[in-house]
Formats: sequence, C-alpha cells, structure tokens
Amino acid sequence: MSDIEEQRNHARSQQQQAIYAQAPVFIRACPGAGKTRTLVHRHCNTPPGPRRSGRALLSFTNVAADELRHRCTGEANRADLTAYPHYIGTFDSFLWRYLVRPHLPATPVWQHILSWDHIPSARVRPRDIPLSSFEFSYDPTTSQTSVQWPKAATYLQNSTLTESDYLARAKATRERLWQGNGYMTGLEVRIAALEHASDPSCIELLKHRFFEIVVDEAQDCSALDLLILTRLHQAGVPLVIVADTDQGIYEWNDARPEELHTFTQHIPDQLELTGNWRSSAAICRLAATLRPPDRTTPDVAVGEYHDDSIPLLLLPYGRHRKEISHFTDVSGAGEAFTAWAATWSIGVDNCLALAYMNSAVPKARTQPLPDYTKEPNTTALAWAATVFTAADASTSARTHALSIATTFLREHWYSGEPGTLNELLTQHNLTAALFRRRAASFLAALPPTDHTPARDWRKAARKILQSQAAPTSTHGQLPAASLIPLSTSELDEPISRLIGVIPHQGNVPLGPTIRSSSIHRAKGSQAQAVLVHLPKAQDINELVTAWTASDTSTATSELLRTYYVAFTRAQRLLSLTYPYSKHADITRLLQSNRIEYQMETTLPQDRPFLF
Repeated sequence: MSDIEEQRNHARSQQQQAIYAQAPVFIRACPGAGKTRTLVHRHCNTPPGPRRSGRALLSFTNVAADELRHRCTGEANRADLTAYPHYIGTFDSFLWRYLVRPHLPATPVWQHILSWDHIPSARVRPRDIPLSSFEFSYDPTTSQTSVQWPKAATYLQNSTLTESDYLARAKATRERLWQGNGYMTGLEVRIAALEHASDPSCIELLKHRFFEIVVDEAQDCSALDLLILTRLHQAGVPLVIVADTDQGIYEWNDARPEELHTFTQHIPDQLELTGNWRSSAAICRLAATLRPPDRTTPDVAVGEYHDDSIPLLLLPYGRHRKEISHFTDVSGAGEAFTAWAATWSIGVDNCLALAYMNSAVPKARTQPLPDYTKEPNTTALAWAATVFTAADASTSARTHALSIATTFLREHWYSGEPGTLNELLTQHNLTAALFRRRAASFLAALPPTDHTPARDWRKAARKILQSQAAPTSTHGQLPAASLIPLSTSELDEPISRLIGVIPHQGNVPLGPTIRSSSIHRAKGSQAQAVLVHLPKAQDINELVTAWTASDTSTATSELLRTYYVAFTRAQRLLSLTYPYSKHADITRLLQSNRIEYQMETTLPQDRPFLF
C-alpha cells in the first residue's frame, strides 16, 4: 500500500471515529477535513421510522444549516432527517424555539427579532436615535446589563441632554420593548436561555426532545453561548462540539475561541480530524506556521492535490528604491495572478481574490463573491433577486437565493405559525416543490438591482410581495410593509452598492472574471488558486510581528486566525500581493519558517528565456 493510501485510510478512520463516538465529545476538525460530510453521516446513522426524540444539528449561519439540510435530502436521500423530531438550524433559532419560548409567560406576545432596527418604535428620544446604535452587554456574574454608545459624540452636538441621560433612556427603551412588548434580540434570548439552562424542569424537557445536540463551528460561540453550553453539559445534555479554534474570526461579534478551549477541557472524549482533503501539502505546511507551538505539525494532505508542488507565489507591485515591478498597483497584480494560475492549468473560474477589508480586494477582472447574508433583510432579498436571475450563478448561490425568498414568503403568509418549514408544509397540505416555484416567481418579479435608491427599491419590492397570494387560507397575513427592513443609513444608498454589485456600463466587453471577497465572507469556500492582498505597510508590519513572535499564534491572535482562514481556502496555488516596499519583510518571514516561494514581477509571457 502506498503512503498516500495509508494516510487516506487514517483520515477515513478518524472520520469513522467521529461518526460513531458517543456524546459528549469534542471534535477538532482541520480545514478541508470533510467535517460536514462526517456530520451528515453521523446523522444518517439514525434509523428511519417514528421516534420520540431527535438530533439537533446547529450552526451559526443559515447557509451552513441549508448545506446540512441539502446533503441530508440530496446525497443521503434522507429527507426524514430534516423534519420532526430532528432539528437543523441556527444556534439562535434553537435557543429561541426549545430553551426560551416554551418557558416564557403567556403574555405579552413574544417575538424573536434579529435586530432592533426591525422595530419602528425602537428609538431613543428626543433625538429619535436608533436603539441599535447602543451596544448592550450582559454580565452573568452580576446579572446586570451595561450599555455603551460608540457614536455618542455624533448625536450629542448641541444637545441639552448628556450621554448619561441617553444611556439611561436607551436602557429604559430596551426594557419596555422586551418586558412590556415581548421583543427579544439575540442578547435577550441568550439571557433567558442561560436562566432556563439552570432550571431542572427545562433541562428535562430538552433531554426528552433531543437525544443529542451537535454544535458545529463552535469557535464562533460567544461568551454567553459557551456559558449556556457549559450549563447544558453539566446537566447531562449529550453534546457534540465541533470546531477549529484556529478559524475563530468573529471576535467583533463576541466570539471567544480562547474560552472555547477552556470549555472543551471539561469534555473527556476528544477526537481530531487531521486529514486535509482540500489543500496541497505545501499549503498545509504554510498554514501550520500560524498555529500554536504544540500544533505546528502540518495537517496531512490527502486530497486530489496532495502532491502538487506549486510554491507560494509572491506578486509585489509598485517600486522600492531601485526595484521596480511591472505591476504598478494591485489591479495589475490581480491580472498577473490569473495569468500565472493559467501556467499551472488553473482557469479564471477557479480563482478567488481575498483581502482583510472589502476596499482592499483586487478590483481588476473580479466580481463580488455571493454575500451569503445572515439576516433576511432588504440587502439579502436584493442579493437573492440578482443572483437568481444571473446566468453564471452557481447552484449553491441559487439555492440560497430561493431560501431567502422562501423566508420572506413564509413570514408574509404564515407569520406566527410555529414549526419548521416542513411541518408547515404538511399542516397546509403543500409540497416543497410548490413553495420553491412560488419563491422563484417572486424573485423573478422583483425590480432590477441598479442605481435605484434603496428606499425606492424596497417600496417596489414590498408592493410585489404584497401581491403574492398565499396558496392556502391563512389566519392573517403579515403586511409586506412590516417586512423588508432597511436601516436609516441605507435608505438613500443605491441598492446595487448595498449588495456589492457594480452595474456594467457602456459597450465595454466584459472579460473573464474571478470571484472576490473579504476574508470573513469567504469562510467555508475554496478555490484552486487564491490571491491574498496585503495592502498597507502598517497591516503587514502587524502581521509579520504577530507571525514571528514566539508568544503569538492562532490561539491568541485574531489577525493570524483571519489569515489562517484565507490561506486554507486554497487547494493548489496560494499567492500574496503587497507593496514592493514590504517585500524584504515578507521574504525574511518566509525564510525563517522555511517556506518555499516564487517571486514574480512580470506576466508569464514577458519572462526572458533562460539558456
């Protein structure tokens, strides 16, 4: 047996252990480990037929949940695994549906909302300030909520009230909307879930409802999420925690990958998936240099490109002293990237351009990567309409577009009716195919996403939504005017700009395009060739300092975790582009880590022949 076959057998053996391990268990999965496939196989081991309890498969985005459902119904042909008594959805929705809402008082009429922006009365007077402008946080040790106001200076100009006055009014407004009107955002849901997770009667109901709860992408858990999971684990709820702590890049959303490590130390059974089915061995070696000292052993490349020997491609642009690149800016470097990728038989459609910030993504010959938004808002609906009617949209993008449209139609037609979509379809004697057709018709009828101001686009979209008649009788439709929300700052923005689409102008022919995205939005995607732009000297200095410091790694630095995500999107070719002035710093860093690289400052056809 060859070495690669032995390595693949070992990777498959690790997956089998993860499939059959008894909860509670913690599974650390490296990039490209086949984590989603493994979870689906674990779920498919559930025997078909009637059951009193089910499994909950939870993630932190609707896209990830949709992917799990798609694989269960498609590849596995087990549609029963997506319906009662099982549950596939987001962590937020699960908390609301099973740990919060059933245990709340009968009144008021409780509603889970994604943001205070969705509630017209969520304003702090007298200056009519959006409640969402205030940042609330909860301290579970004191059971107290604190509030901050980052934009206080902007709003307080010529005001007779102080910042303290507005902070007090913001807290009072939130309390009124929550306790008096029944509105709960993610924070209020978590506060209630934390309380109920300590209530034995609530825990017993949860245990009877689910024989296992799987939390995927657990590195995205907030401090409150981890405390809720800790209490569930201590109460004996069977948990399967799946994560790659090196990919925790949402600290801005209070994700705590370091605290996840502390939490998982209390789970005795721990498994690892170290076989990377995505990337080449060269990319695995580079990614490993970002990790903590005790985990610098590279993941084992076992996929189709395991033996590709393409080195890291460096494409400096501009000039530095006597050194001059033929690429005057990042756009030129982007052109060179696709040209060099072609020399390794990688087409433009298999290329991806990334940067830390959207503004730094190479613009030449690129198009925005589908922005799988979390919230069913106006931006999401406009994105869905654009993608669904685009000739070159991927199947996954079209599927997600239909999912967004389905969410709006369900809220419009059957608002307030409990249950999953499958349960709702059964209750109203509808088929999933019919719902998809209605969603497709709705998307096709929406206005084009051009330079139209967002407020005008929303007005037209609401009119079209209102005209969509429900296929069956309902208890009362939710008016379209209460759906399709926009924040005040977005009203006068072109709808095309909100979704990241630059309309084509003039008669200039469109050339080949590569996908582009911020690193955060690209999480979960992959491409044969990936270009990462490092735009500013200060950013590069911070990266080099963090990368070389002995006490800094993906365990402690979100910056390193972000670039770890970027590097591990690549299957065969990884390329860095940056100002020429930082070339020496970059190469010293790579040499110190013994990373093989190839530097180019010209297009392939411009290279002189070497005799």
